[in-house]
Amino acid sequence: PPGEGDAMKAFLAKEGLIPLLEALSQQMEIIAPLATESCAVFSSWRGQIMDLQNNPLAPPTEFLLPHREILFRYVQESGRYTFKEEEIPPRLLFAIRPCDLHAIALLDKIFGSQPIDQAYFRRRRATALVVLNCTTWGRECFCASLGAGPEARDPCDLQLTDIGDGYLCQAETPAGILILKAASDLLQPAKLEHDLEKAKLLQMARETMPRDGSCQQMRQAMKRADWEDLGRECLGCGGCSFVCPVCHCFNIIDSGIPDGERLRCRDSCLLSGFSRLAGGANPRRTSGQRLKHWYQDKFEDIPKITGLPGCVGCGRCHLVCPAPINRADLKVESREAKG
Repeated sequence: PPGEGDAMKAFLAKEGLIPLLEALSQQMEIIAPLATESCAVFSSWRGQIMDLQNNPLAPPTEFLLPHREILFRYVQESGRYTFKEEEIPPRLLFAIRPCDLHAIALLDKIFGSQPIDQAYFRRRRATALVVLNCTTWGRECFCASLGAGPEARDPCDLQLTDIGDGYLCQAETPAGILILKAASDLLQPAKLEHDLEKAKLLQMARETMPRDGSCQQMRQAMKRADWEDLGRECLGCGGCSFVCPVCHCFNIIDSGIPDGERLRCRDSCLLSGFSRLAGGANPRRTSGQRLKHWYQDKFEDIPKITGLPGCVGCGRCHLVCPAPINRADLKVESREAKG
């Protein structure tokens, strides 16, 4: 019988990937990066063509912290309330990148601090994580500068590495082993050459990936930044927050009287109304002040809470920002350079 090491590591030929997902889809919902006409998008997989080359602009963390979620429903009867929480079905996040896995580890620390956010962890406990290591990288990536890639270093259930003709699969939890067992007849024993090819490809990715954007570099850029100048260019749209896998600001709304539901809706500290007080005063009145707070939260506040920067180097904020702002050195640049 195979030993524990054999059960934890295997080789899956590329033609075996779809049968594996088809077998898993009988047990749980599969969320995967799907190919669309414009870009890759994380969505429910039901046999559609996937895009495993590009990281979607919208991060997979939105399936753990949705833009709008029902925390619970309430019903009033004879002056007394009863409450019902939303049921969370089992789900698998497939082919997420190491930077997004690192973001999930950060959110686990943030929402796991007292008091523990039970709504977040209901989704988190129901979700299995399969990470796809990065053997190539996009022009916007700088995850290596922040220790978030190109190889997964945070806890996950199953790690995949594309080594050419197939995937080296490494299960890290009992759930990961069960994922592989869903198509055990498709697996081959992992060989030494598979490990060597993985090491070579990831070393090449580390050596070629940009090293700008470390936590220390960003703190120095924040000290030099002209925030009011940057604020004049910032549109205050909040787009960078909504594609950031670490941003987690939200507000709470009770909808319905006497029966209804309590909603959690994503928010952004870059929006003008986020810090506005009931009397109308706003401690962060200008776009520049709000942008400065956004960076301070990532590179000063979150590190105090988690011991890690609140940025994972995915580069999505740069991709989505329409303003001529260099997000790495915090300077206004020409619109031609931005494009």
